[in-house]
Amino acid sequence: MAWVRWFWLQWGTLCPLLALLFAQDSLWDCSEKDSLVEVPVELDMPSECMLGCTALTYRRIMETQDRTTVRFKDSYSGEPEEYCWSTKIKCSVGQKLHRAIIVLPVDGPVENWEPFRLQISSTETIEEILHQHTGPSLLPSDCGLHFQITEQLVRSRAQLVLCVRIFPQDSGSVGTALRCPPFLVTTWKRWNQGEG
Repeated sequence: MAWVRWFWLQWGTLCPLLALLFAQDSLWDCSEKDSLVEVPVELDMPSECMLGCTALTYRRIMETQDRTTVRFKDSYSGEPEEYCWSTKIKCSVGQKLHRAIIVLPVDGPVENWEPFRLQISSTETIEEILHQHTGPSLLPSDCGLHFQITEQLVRSRAQLVLCVRIFPQDSGSVGTALRCPPFLVTTWKRWNQGEG
């Protein structure tokens, strides 16, 4: 009988710890059900750059048979020379955030550009400088320059808005370098999928 009591005591301790672990890992309340929805009459059209990147990315996903869910979101203007996104990001039941990337659609081949820096300018965070991400990515390089912001997005979740400012490494102008405003790309994995 003592071993049964010991078992329940251990199980009673383990269950809350597991629940806490899953709660910490599930960064978003992914409660959206997969369903078809009616398109609103007035719909903001995504930028041409974001539409092109969406097509290139989904072509790559089909070629590699990757099972990642990718969501694209245009920025909106904040303060002067600032681009913002809501941190309320939709996701489906059973998904967890894998990566968040800001894409700067530059005019011309990515290889020809001096690196840019992004500064997170949300009011409650310490101003943080982000450098261009050059590692492997699901997003084609034709989309633009990539900046990995997964950790920053998770940390700024309570603020409801994440804003950035763009700075070129040299003294050039950002305005002439961008074809379109930057956009946010989030990738999501199912709980039972690998991290790869």
